Amino acid sequence: MSLAFAEFADKLVSVSDFSQGKAGKIFNDVAEFNREYIVLKNNQPTAVVVSIESYKETQQKVARLEAMLEKLENIRLLQIAEERKDAPVTDFDKFVAEEGFSKEELEKLAECVEIE
Repeated sequence: MSLAFAEFADKLVSVSDFSQGKAGKIFNDVAEFNREYIVLKNNQPTAVVVSIESYKETQQKVARLEAMLEKLENIRLLQIAEERKDAPVTDFDKFVAEEGFSKEELEKLAECVEIE
């Protein structure tokens, strides 16, 4: 058995262990040694127990990544806008007419559409 597998297996804990008096030891390991546990219910992973410090660190990383992704998306949209700035523009009313609709028809359709 490889060391990595053995370390992974040590992280697995059954949900029944919590009701068998092992919760105190598990939470102590998490708090004192920053250990992580994967909780199994019916032999399926259902939850992860991590320390508050690990959780906060993970949430901070997620927030930073989301901010970076938003900035990247803004850069991408700005590049698209820059590429299209000299492209010919079609008037919306003209476009609607060319597609065979009237503005009244679009307004009626819009009333039937629910956007979440």
